[in-house]
Amino acid sequence: MDWLNYHHLYYFLVIVREGGLAAAARKLRLTHSTLSAQLRALERHFGAALFERSSGRLVLTPFGVDAASYAEDIFRLGRELNDVARGKVSPGREVLRVGVVASLPKTLVQHLLSPALDGAGISMVQVVQQALPALLEGLAAGRLHLLIADEVPAAAASLRIHGHAIGETDILLYASASIAASLEGSFPASLAQAPFVLPPATLALRRKLDDWLVERRLRVDVKAEVEDAGLLRAFGSAGRGVFPVRSALRAEVEDLHDVERLGRCRGVRERYFLLSTERRIKHPAVAAVVEGARRGLHGVAREKAKKK
Repeated sequence: MDWLNYHHLYYFLVIVREGGLAAAARKLRLTHSTLSAQLRALERHFGAALFERSSGRLVLTPFGVDAASYAEDIFRLGRELNDVARGKVSPGREVLRVGVVASLPKTLVQHLLSPALDGAGISMVQVVQQALPALLEGLAAGRLHLLIADEVPAAAASLRIHGHAIGETDILLYASASIAASLEGSFPASLAQAPFVLPPATLALRRKLDDWLVERRLRVDVKAEVEDAGLLRAFGSAGRGVFPVRSALRAEVEDLHDVERLGRCRGVRERYFLLSTERRIKHPAVAAVVEGARRGLHGVAREKAKKK
């Protein structure tokens, strides 16, 4: 059997975490040449490069990205096994590994995943936020149990990944008081030439909003493109421009920011999908997420109200 040298794998993981050979060598108290030799030995074992040089620094190759992900799982499971042996945790603990598209609002994601922790036999949820292509790869490779996204990409079919619709929400437009006061006329005609803060064009929500504006022959002034929903909201509430808010989160926005609601983007809805390698959901925690989401996203607003 071709055994994997776990010392070499650990050294590789430290290099990834520390961002380079020199920093990793200091962390491990090894010489630079020794650590470099161990890395080359691991690459010979795999028959593939883990790093490539770019502008004088080490950058993970596509295989290196996969290897680092596996290494994280291997050593995390090793730590858990030690904890079980020492009685710190119960054996057989269930961990749900979830991928989330980085642009989705954190409050909404927390709400969608709550059923997995409430009576589904799960002791921990691990959430990974990345771009959709990387998450699809992780799901197909079995490193994730499920993926939450705002679209089902065409690549899903070839990877045997199935999309399950779990909910949708209207899109509202908000602005700071100063911007709202400067808009003339009735909504949505008042938006003509108004400053906007929007998601980037790579996201499904932006494409829908662009279509909505084009249909109404509205030209707007995009001042910023922000992928993260919370950061986009911060830009908008600071007076940088009109910004979109999911209707399911309107109570949170109105409670936390001094903003005014301008109107609803009729016909624009953001849909949410659970992506899984299972055509028929069997995993109990994943099934709990689906069932909870399909009861309605208005639960986000209810959770907010309970905290008052």
